[in-house]
Amino acid sequence: MIINYILVIISAIILGLIFKLPLLPDKPIRRSWKISVIYPTVIIALGLYAIWEYFFFHDIYAALIIAISAVVFTKFILEKLVPPPVRGDSS
Repeated sequence: MIINYILVIISAIILGLIFKLPLLPDKPIRRSWKISVIYPTVIIALGLYAIWEYFFFHDIYAALIIAISAVVFTKFILEKLVPPPVRGDSS
């Protein structure tokens, strides 16, 4: 149901701001590796909920739990799992 997807988006944004993630990455956005609320937190939450809904069922409680787990994963585990690229000096 579309309501659950909207709930995942809203709860991931609110929880991301509570966990003190920045709303948007640093400028320039295309070259920024900083984790933010909009990307990748909401994208991860939507993807996890889509997988959950495909294999199991759609549920409001599952949407909230997946949003919480996506924010916790993004805040504490993502940079350890996928480290930012090393930028070398070209001089």
